[in-house]
Amino acid sequence: MMKFQTVAAAGLAAILTGLHPAAPASAESAEEFFKGKTLTYIVATSPGGGYDTYARLIAGHMEKYLPVDNIIVKNVPGAGHIIGANQLYASKPDGLTIGTFNTGLVYAQLLERKGVKFDLAKMTYIGKAASDPRVIIMSTKSDIASFDDLKAAEDQVKFASAGPGSASYNETKMLVNVLGLNVKLITGYDGQEGEMAMMRGEVAGQLGSRSSLLPFVENGFGRMILQIGGTLDPGYEAVPLASEVLPDGDAKAVAALIASQAELARLTAAPPGVPADRAALLIKAYQSALEDEDLQAQAAKLGRPLDPLYGEAVGQRIQNALNQSPEVVTLVAAVLSEKGNEIELTSELTKVSKEGKKISFLGTDGTTVKSKVSGSRTKVVINGAGSKRKKLKVGMTCDISYKPGEKNEPSLLDCK
Repeated sequence: MMKFQTVAAAGLAAILTGLHPAAPASAESAEEFFKGKTLTYIVATSPGGGYDTYARLIAGHMEKYLPVDNIIVKNVPGAGHIIGANQLYASKPDGLTIGTFNTGLVYAQLLERKGVKFDLAKMTYIGKAASDPRVIIMSTKSDIASFDDLKAAEDQVKFASAGPGSASYNETKMLVNVLGLNVKLITGYDGQEGEMAMMRGEVAGQLGSRSSLLPFVENGFGRMILQIGGTLDPGYEAVPLASEVLPDGDAKAVAALIASQAELARLTAAPPGVPADRAALLIKAYQSALEDEDLQAQAAKLGRPLDPLYGEAVGQRIQNALNQSPEVVTLVAAVLSEKGNEIELTSELTKVSKEGKKISFLGTDGTTVKSKVSGSRTKVVINGAGSKRKKLKVGMTCDISYKPGEKNEPSLLDCK
């Protein structure tokens, strides 16, 4: 049953002062400011998938309740939502730019990841559209039919995820590490690319939001083997809940943290310092859109759950998520640590020197990695066949495994 937590008009001023006071309103009214202008809605993923679907659905209905000419959805993918969130945070705080990103950035900020140029606590929060439990699904092509099968797997199981820093990457890695699962993360799958990879047989499984992955399961391509947070949908009562089957200690602590993030699904925010009256109008339009019967009908048809929350009520929950104890931060840091391990990612080659001895590509934090390719130690595969480094070309998309260091030497370049 859809639950709505509304914000009374009289409380908007208090909400918008919140933890980080907005800039004072100008003499021009908010309605006058927005009239005839274009609002940009940044989506920190590629087109397709849950974040893009919610953004386009909400943007289409917000236009009814704002005096703007139109709302443009702008996809800014990369670095596990960090690039899009950075762009949103740095945007002019005039109310004409809003955006959505995943709560995996809470982990990125907690751990002070390279490339993070935002402070989630300072953003102007418009609202959140849903609560969305996480689920692990397996391809029906895989022999793994249950969570017990996954725990007992002797052969390495490939899982798709978005880039490091994203919720899917962080949460999958935390579970894999804390439970000792024999899983290898293959990164670079944004939007619905993970499901396509499962259909092609490139990967066997994936962790993600239930609303995004449920259609894949219901169309017969996958099976759900674990749910984290929320309650089970009718027809899926046999799926185990992490809170009931994971062992006490670190595993349950990690699952509880993941479940808390799942409650803040599909955020919409603006940069810090948006004038209070403009922010209030954005919140009002967002709330009106989420309570619009047409939007609710479309969301139901698309299988997208709604459980909205508005304004600084969302900001307060983000603040709570950032206020973790040192013990929890230490646990998360240890689980997500890359130190001493190879980094695995999918990236495009941006530079290739003569004979392929040196290459460049974008790393997990969105910055350029310069790498020296060994003629003997680096395994080079191009279009599925063993090859030589001299065959590497700019523009190839490669699965790259490398150990960070002076040379960033890759052990594998599997390119197409």
